[in-house]
Amino acid sequence: MSSDVAETKDGVVLLDYAQLVAGADLSAAIARAYGPDGIGLLVVRGIPGLVELRDNLLPLGFRFAALPTEVKDRYVHARSSYSFGWSHGKELLRPGQFDEFKGSYYNNPQYDVPHTDAELIEKHPENYHPNVWPDADFPELRPAFMALGQRMVDVGVLVAEQCDKYVQARLGSRLAPDAALAKTIRESRACKARLLYYFAINEDATPRTRDSWCGWHSDHGSLTALCPAMYFEAEPGATEPARKDIPVPDPEAGLYVRTRSGEERKVVIPKDSLAFQIGESSQIVTGGLLRSTPHAVQALAHPASRNISRATFAVFMQPDNDMHLRPPEGVDPAEQKVGAFQPGMTFGDFAKATFAKFYNPYA
Repeated sequence: MSSDVAETKDGVVLLDYAQLVAGADLSAAIARAYGPDGIGLLVVRGIPGLVELRDNLLPLGFRFAALPTEVKDRYVHARSSYSFGWSHGKELLRPGQFDEFKGSYYNNPQYDVPHTDAELIEKHPENYHPNVWPDADFPELRPAFMALGQRMVDVGVLVAEQCDKYVQARLGSRLAPDAALAKTIRESRACKARLLYYFAINEDATPRTRDSWCGWHSDHGSLTALCPAMYFEAEPGATEPARKDIPVPDPEAGLYVRTRSGEERKVVIPKDSLAFQIGESSQIVTGGLLRSTPHAVQALAHPASRNISRATFAVFMQPDNDMHLRPPEGVDPAEQKVGAFQPGMTFGDFAKATFAKFYNPYA
């Protein structure tokens, strides 16, 4: 393995945006980040306009969450398994416990109308329903959400091109023709973005565990882009934060990944950077050359958590629902045991099986 792969101070593989644009061969970095011994995550720095796009969107997570419940409920979309619009308390934090600690706003960051085929929308509303926007109550959300989301997809395509170089050099014709990651992202109409807002913990009631804000899980898509989180300080009931983008008051809080050896490592994403995690679909179609990693978010400890909330933004780049997830020819059957995947599944099948694990359809 090349020893000149750049890393953050936390030991996370670090790529320069300029290198990606130039098309430099970064296979050594891809192998270190996403290969069998990697943590399934890397960071890209130097992205033009990212800081401003982040500053425009993340405070809106605080402001939307502060709206009256009856207003937010206008934008809940149960038919899509809460995969468009506002969602709070519908997802499982861990088996038997619904997640009341955070709210999410989901939409497609590229297409307001991902598909016009009524039959397809009816069959897969979780991916192809038109976007649900709070234009009547909160019109500023749509432009900020779409602008940052599209930028994250654009950088994701550049990362995917590097993944394809690495995989193609090792698999050649064994890789299914439609399995190239960059092609999958460019052609998909099923990309999904999620604005997350983690509510302040003002009572000492949250167990001090790694997954106290977001349970351990691996993303089931192809590639996930993560924006640096933003923390806010505000009194209960406030509609605007008193302070925003404040330092994290608890050094143990934040994003963690679980390495192949079982080590739990904290990952800090610099404010001018994006992180990219490999998803389970990419692990399946590459036979494990690219590997997903479980991750979780640890909450702030009380009393440091008082009046402190958190917002972040994730973009899930994933195949269209009719894409068959085909492992490479000759791959070890053990490499096909990924998440809820069963041989022969399309991505749509895989997504539905995954949603069934994390959502209660009767909530």
